[in-house]
Amino acid sequence: MITGGAGFLGAHLTAQFASAGVPVRLLDVTERPEWAGPEIQFVPGDVRDRQTVRAALLGVSGVVHAAFASPRQARETIRSVNVEGTRTVCAAAAGQGIGRLVLVSSTIVARPPRSHRIFSDSPLARLEAYRVSRIEAEAIAEASGAQGMSVAVVRPKTFLGPSRVSAFGVLFELIRQGRPVPLLGDGRNRYQLLDVRDLAEGIRLLAASDAGGVFAFGAREFGTVADDLQALFIHAQTGVRLRHVPPRLARVVLRGMELAGLVPLSEWHELSARGEDSIVDTTRAEEELDWRARRSNVQTLVDAYDWYVKAMATTGRAARTHPVPFAHRALARLTWIIPR
Repeated sequence: MITGGAGFLGAHLTAQFASAGVPVRLLDVTERPEWAGPEIQFVPGDVRDRQTVRAALLGVSGVVHAAFASPRQARETIRSVNVEGTRTVCAAAAGQGIGRLVLVSSTIVARPPRSHRIFSDSPLARLEAYRVSRIEAEAIAEASGAQGMSVAVVRPKTFLGPSRVSAFGVLFELIRQGRPVPLLGDGRNRYQLLDVRDLAEGIRLLAASDAGGVFAFGAREFGTVADDLQALFIHAQTGVRLRHVPPRLARVVLRGMELAGLVPLSEWHELSARGEDSIVDTTRAEEELDWRARRSNVQTLVDAYDWYVKAMATTGRAARTHPVPFAHRALARLTWIIPR
């Protein structure tokens, strides 16, 4: 069973398990996804509903728990879904003697806590609530190992790919139109990405193993943020150029967005503004699962961009994993005020 199975990752996980001849059951609060054919079992329901979860687990041999609230939701929802939802899934799985659980977590758990020095109820507080909820979810899952389940935790880098884009849709639209792309900082830092298809393959291999503990997944080949973007620009051939936002101005912009009550931009923007790298060690996944990321940062961006362009040309819209926050749209407006 895949919780949150109707989502972006769920679609690719379903395809991966199907390719290996493994039937799946999807549990999600949304409606049955269009891509799920009649051979795919779908259970509508909330991971916090014990009765629904127990019923959905009947006949299941393993669980991939990928249903989580995002940092953009209310803190009460974040805790309720991420912590209590995980507790419900793990308790039900252990109670029914299910042998394998893979928790899809986040690299944010390894980041140091952050809080605003003045405003206690700031967007940073919401991000911290999200980070803590992910840490607690990992602890709950790992504790289930003492109840007889084999448990593993996945910490993926930022993933994207064909069929849906997240806030990268803002970047792709600027490129498609040939408009300047603002980059916070000089872009000399390295930020590892991950193709969703590579992630799905890694999770399938992990689910089929009995390996426990934490596994990190990320692209093997990546350059600096600026170099990866330039390679995408060359592929797009729209005449687009980077427009660097000076580091000091970038930090002012980020802080201003925080004070305006907006959830800060993505980690990609945040770390670029500070000139910091963001890389995970994939050695364990490579050695124990014989997993290799097939796609580099550049190929990941190119494939997602090509899908986006095709979708916009055929339907005039492109699906996103979640609504693009105002903060990302505001960043695009920086191109109006930064000198060429």
